[in-house]
Amino acid sequence: MRRVLIIIAILLLPGIPIVLVVTGVLKSKPQTVRPVQLTVWGTEENEKAMSALIAKYRATRSYMDITYTTVRPEEYAKQLVSAWAQGTGPDVFFAPSTWVGTMAQYAVPMPADLTVKQVITSKALIGTTTKVVTSPKAAPSLASLRNQFVEAVSDDVVMNGQVWGLPLSMDTVALYYNKALTNNAKIFEPAATWSDLQNQITNNKLTVTDEQGHLVQSGVALGTTTNVPYATDILALLMMQNGSVMTSADKQAHLNEDAGLQATKFFLSFAQPQKTNYSWDANQTNARDAFIQGKVGYFFGTLADKAAITTSTLNWGVAPMLHIRSTGDNDGQTSTERYIDTARYNVAMVSKASESAGRSVQAWNFIEYVTRGENASTYTGLTSQLSAVKAILSQQSNDPDLGTFAKQLLTAKSWYHGHDWPAVEGYLEQLVTAGLAGKTDLTELIDLANTQIQSTL
Repeated sequence: MRRVLIIIAILLLPGIPIVLVVTGVLKSKPQTVRPVQLTVWGTEENEKAMSALIAKYRATRSYMDITYTTVRPEEYAKQLVSAWAQGTGPDVFFAPSTWVGTMAQYAVPMPADLTVKQVITSKALIGTTTKVVTSPKAAPSLASLRNQFVEAVSDDVVMNGQVWGLPLSMDTVALYYNKALTNNAKIFEPAATWSDLQNQITNNKLTVTDEQGHLVQSGVALGTTTNVPYATDILALLMMQNGSVMTSADKQAHLNEDAGLQATKFFLSFAQPQKTNYSWDANQTNARDAFIQGKVGYFFGTLADKAAITTSTLNWGVAPMLHIRSTGDNDGQTSTERYIDTARYNVAMVSKASESAGRSVQAWNFIEYVTRGENASTYTGLTSQLSAVKAILSQQSNDPDLGTFAKQLLTAKSWYHGHDWPAVEGYLEQLVTAGLAGKTDLTELIDLANTQIQSTL
């Protein structure tokens, strides 16, 4: 019997190390991955939500040290360029979607291969085991991105067949209204069209002036730029709703055609005392503040504005953005009737500095991961923001707090894909300021703005 036991022990001896490794008693030499440090900058992104996404990403990529920093928006582009020049700039940076063309000179597009190593830790019978896995990861196709995100995203981030950025969330401009003022003016339903707004201002006396013509109550905060948030967005939206092509595929500006000219006249009329639309002027305080103070019937604002409005004692409501007709607007691109809304959002891009340091694939892998459906849902769930992912947006459209805004993103349309949005925004502001001054014919002013914008395309 003793001899039999010895023979069995000899036969089992070679398998003992394998059993010990499997059970974790005898650990194999650990696999290691070279550490990678990624830095991320943004101006509006929620730090707590970003931290949650980073932690989720690092669960299988523990060798990546990722830090997110909120930067003041003042002169953000200059801060980025200066930091990169000094070797301290970010690998990933968030920028307004209108800046994609502006920032492309400092960025790199998404590569075809997004493969990075993953460190997988799993429980053994005793202890844990760790292994490094390299699974091929191809970049999503343009078709899949168009299916995943709302239409405006692919229009903004795709240049020359390459993807330059992806969004975590979106916002849009809708119509807030003061129920006390509209009720007092015997207005049963908030305005749905621009004609409705005109009628309520004139026929329902939603705008009130004193004997000297000074504003006592404003029907709507519109017509200026210095004290109206999103003024250039609203002006451009009016142009597009009225049928302006804005910029064509051959990179020609068309803002000075009749549709753009008439929309500009209409926009300015709300800040011109001699017009029946008169409701606002440059002497008023910031439009959102005036709305919260109960001095304005209608305020054009985003979902982000809701937090400040909610904390007030105002009796308010929110309605969809105004349109030319209740059935839609004049789409100059297709010569058809469709709703046209506007979107405001940031996209995450990867810097050339990251590519020079050999980290751009990891940076793009991170962006693709956090912006895909289930992870974008984590972010918007923590921040109560709108998603750019259609599947999530569909759910948000039924939310009583988000629905009005969410539905508009399906019809959001972008127009500027040039190389200097900050300058273009300045040209539009100058157009409004000079138009209100009335010293130069508006046709000449819009021709000048069109020429200036053309130079940035």
